[in-house]
Order: sequence, then structure tokens, then C-alpha cells
Amino acid sequence: MVLIYRKLFLLALCMIATCSAASAVRTVELAQADSMRSAQVVYNGRICPLNTAARQFCLKITGSASFGKLTPEQVLLSWALYPEQWKDVAMIKVKKDEVRRLIGIEGKYARFADFFDTKGNYKLAPEQFPDIDERLSLIVLATRGEYYSLLPANQQPLSPTRVKAELLYNSVPWDTVLFIACFALVIFLLTPYSTRWPKVAILFSLFTLLFSLLSLCLRWYVSGHLPLSNTYETLQVIALTSLVLATCSARLRMPALLVAGATSLVAHIGALDPQITALMPVLQSPWLSSHVTTIMISYSLFALLLFRPSRTMLLWAEIMLGIGIILGSIWAKTAWGAYWQWDPKENWAAISFLIYLVPLLSRKIQTRNFSIFNRHWSIFNLYLRVAFLSILMTYFGCNYLLGGLHSYAN
Repeated sequence: MVLIYRKLFLLALCMIATCSAASAVRTVELAQADSMRSAQVVYNGRICPLNTAARQFCLKITGSASFGKLTPEQVLLSWALYPEQWKDVAMIKVKKDEVRRLIGIEGKYARFADFFDTKGNYKLAPEQFPDIDERLSLIVLATRGEYYSLLPANQQPLSPTRVKAELLYNSVPWDTVLFIACFALVIFLLTPYSTRWPKVAILFSLFTLLFSLLSLCLRWYVSGHLPLSNTYETLQVIALTSLVLATCSARLRMPALLVAGATSLVAHIGALDPQITALMPVLQSPWLSSHVTTIMISYSLFALLLFRPSRTMLLWAEIMLGIGIILGSIWAKTAWGAYWQWDPKENWAAISFLIYLVPLLSRKIQTRNFSIFNRHWSIFNLYLRVAFLSILMTYFGCNYLLGGLHSYAN
């Protein structure tokens, strides 16, 4: 059965040679590209529909999941079949002005040919701009037929349900819908209508919660593992945790929605990579799942303390962080052979725990106020807001600035 599937796939690729005469460059016909949308290929270490590989190709190259009126499948297959024409299409997104100056362009998009002189020499220094090198490398792989590979004859294909689930996951802009919904509800809560129609806020909170839960469940089903393996996924867990609090507590609804919206927005625009990858062996542990889940809950609570300072919430956040650190040390023992490696992320987690322990133990911080410009300020409230910088350093700084054993989270 698998051998027949492989032959049909090859036959379909041969039929794709027909192209659209209406295009400025030779382009695979829409109907033919769509017929390949659910074809299963090996990409990024896992079996997935061609649509997934094509979307990631477009996202990396153009910054969008499509290019003009062309679907991602049309773009990828057209590059593979007609590279000589596509090398002169301005579609490679260039963010830095320095790169534009070096290759001699003015707009935001460059042609593949713009990066080489008339003798074929690369205009940029190797490894000077890794993001550009990556985009050009992907194009080279696509033209060589090495960007993805056909399903091996001895490999069991995915079930039709699994393929449909991944296509559904790919077709919905989850982060965009989620952060817009959260901020829209925040705006509604600031209007007088929120007190007249209190059930609207509850129902809308429930909708955002279910939407977020569906996104994570689909990702879990498609990937085959808990969505806790990278920064993008943990941001979504923080958003989900905040939405649970927003739905269950009217008092926390506003700050919880702000946290959920902010984390979804960061995932949307923060140059994070949302693609699903095969899970590293070191991450295939139940200790990891419990460790990351507990830590993400604590981060959600610490974020809420920015808006609703509370000793009770601080206590629960500190307890969850402490439990998360303990679970992480157990996982470290099974993964690396030691409970503590003095890794930057481990160190900053411990520092954050100690920083937040201070206001729990000091009654002076809890009760004292100070005055500036004839206004009274709570030392406790100010301390919690400044202390959150340690959480940001633990979560983002260690991943992107310090590296270490947790650098896979990038």
C-alpha cells in the first residue's frame, strides 16, 4: 500500500509540469498544487502533509504563509520546478537596512539573484546574517529537491484523521484570533456595557478559553507530544492558564485577559518559530511535562501580580515555582545525571524564587508605604512589579542571551 502511494506521489509530481500561462513566471496550476496539499512527506524530522512544509517555506522566505495570490504549495513546487525564473522574483524578506545596502536594493523584498554578483560570488560575508543565510539555504534545498523527502516505502503513513487535523491547525491563525479576542474583551470590560451585560464577558471569556484549548489540543494531537517543548508552546500554555483564571474569576478577569493577550501577541510578532518539530529524546519525559506546566502556571500568577498585588496569590505563585524547580531537578537527574548543573536558567529560577520570598517573609515590605509627589505608594506593590524583571530574565533572557542547557527552548 505504501509503495503504491509513493508511485502515485511521483506520478502527481510529473503531472505538475503544466503551468499557468497567466503568471509573470511559470507557476504550478492551483488545482494541481491543491491536489498535493495533503500528500505526506518527511520534513523537519517528522511525517506531515506537504502543506506544512510549504507553509514553513513561505513563512521563512516571505514572512507570510502565502505569496501574493499563490498558495504555499504553488510557491514551493514552482521553486522546485522553475528555479531559473523564480530566482528573479522579489520575495525574500530583508529586515535590516544594512543588508539592503550591501545587496543594492531599496524595498523590503529581494530576489535570490540580488545576493550574488555577476560572477556568482555571494555579496554578504558568510554567517554575518544567519537569517538571510537560512532563507537562501532553504531555497537551494528546494531547488535540489532536498527540502523534504518522499515517504519511505517501509514507513507507516499518517492516518487520514491526523492529516486532516494538521491541515485544520495550519489553516487557522490561532495567535492572531486569540490576542485580538482578548484585547477586544478588555476594551468591552472598560465600557459601561460590561456592567449591563455581565454574561457577555463570561461567554466571551469562555470562547477564548475553548479556542486556546482547541489550539493546544490540536497541536498535541498533531505533534504526538505535549506542547511544552519550546518558547512558542510555553507562551500558549501561559495564555491558557490566564484564560482559565479569567473565566473562573470576575475579579481577575481584566488582568488575566491582559496577560493572555500579551503572551499571544508576543508569540505572534516576537519572531518565534511556531513550527512543529520532532521531540528531542531528552525532552521525552513525564517529569518535563509536569515541570514546565507547573513553572508556566507560576509565571502566569506572577504576571497577574503586576495588576492585582495579593499576598495570597504571591504565596501560590511561589509554591508553584518551588514545586516546578524541584520537578525540574528530578528531570535533570534523569536527563543529565545530576540534580543541579548551575545552568543559567536554573540559577535565575532560584534567584527569582529568593526574590519573591523576601516580601512573603518581611512584614515591613507588606505593610510600609512611602510618599512621592504627595502620593502614597505601597512598597509591596512596587516590589512585586520590579521583581517581575527576574521572571522575564529567567524566561526570555536565559533563552536568547545566556544559552546553556536550556538553549533548545529557542
